[in-house]
Parts: sequence; structure tokens; C-alpha cells
Amino acid sequence: MCLGLSPLLEGEEGDAYNGADSGDRKDISLPDIQQQLLCAILDTEKPVVLVNVSGGCVDLRQADERCAAILQCFYPGAEGGNALADILFGRVSPSGRLPVTFYRTVEDLPPFTDYSMKGRTYRFFDGKPLYPFGHGLTYADIKEQWTDPYTVRVKNASETATGYSILRYENRALADFKHIWLDGHTETEVRFLQENENKRQTRSAHSCKEK
Repeated sequence: MCLGLSPLLEGEEGDAYNGADSGDRKDISLPDIQQQLLCAILDTEKPVVLVNVSGGCVDLRQADERCAAILQCFYPGAEGGNALADILFGRVSPSGRLPVTFYRTVEDLPPFTDYSMKGRTYRFFDGKPLYPFGHGLTYADIKEQWTDPYTVRVKNASETATGYSILRYENRALADFKHIWLDGHTETEVRFLQENENKRQTRSAHSCKEK
């Protein structure tokens, strides 16, 4: 089931097609007619996979409780249909991570006129989001075991091969990430560079060659 938003409902300030609200949304709910349709389909008690199309956070609490799965595809572009079909029919394993926080309700957020960062984004939000920044599932069974802040052992305990993104946080902020490929029933060790190593590599890359 495909639901979601469009540039008619969200966009940038100055967009002619959403001029009434300067591109902003007054809430994070799906349009009323879509909520009614979702309820009617879910009441059939058949398994439902929800594909949500939106540029940002949408209230997906009901779908989270009652749908078999949710796929967030944002605005996927010209080849988005092919990519979506590959995931839904199991030809590839999804491996994306959310680049934004999905809140439960706008009541979880401070007033829009409050320009401080307190209570906003994954770094400063102290509540319980529906889906946190960096959330993302695959069809495989992936386990991470961090041995220190820069080294992680990643194991695929299933038969499904998949891409996988490893996120390294530092002081509640995303500090680095790596995207790897794991065949079924394999594991690998991934090491992130420390700050002093990054600086040495940067100096080496920009150093002049001796004549």
C-alpha cells in the first residue's frame, strides 16, 4: 500500500504550490483521507506492507503497530519504481538508514518559534522517537559487537547477503560511517580511523612531492 505526501503538501519557502504555509507542514500526520483508507485496509486483517513517500518525518504510529512492514522511500526519482520492486520482491536486501528522526507527534517538539536546538534532532531530542535517526533494517540477521570506540565486529547470521551501513557515534553525534557488503553466514572486522589518523592522512594527501 503506497501512501504519503507530495510537494503540494511540503516543500521550501517560496514554492508556489505550497505558498499558504511557506512550504512547511502544520503537523506530521498523513492526510485524513489516507488515514481513513489505511484503517479500512488494515481492518481486512490481511498483511499490509506500507510504502511511505515523503520528504521528511510522518506520523506512522498506527502503521508501526498494525502493518507487517514499512518501507520509507522518500522521493525516489525516475528509477525508484524499479528499486522499490527489487526490495518488495526480495531481489535485493534494503540497507538504507534514516537521515532524520521520525517523531511520534508534534507535541514531542518545542514550539516552532523556538529557535534553540533543545528537543530537536537526534542529538538534542530526549524523548522516545518512533524511529530514531540511523534506523534501518535489512532482510539479513546482522549483529554488531564493538570491541572499542573505533572497532566493530559485524556478523551476518543468516543466509541472506546484504549491504550494511555501520554508524559510529561520538558524544551523541554521528562521527563516521562505513557501508560494507556481507555474504550469508560471514563476519568481518571494521575499523574506523581515529582523529589523529585522519589528520595524518589529510596532511599526506595534500603534501607536495619532492623534486
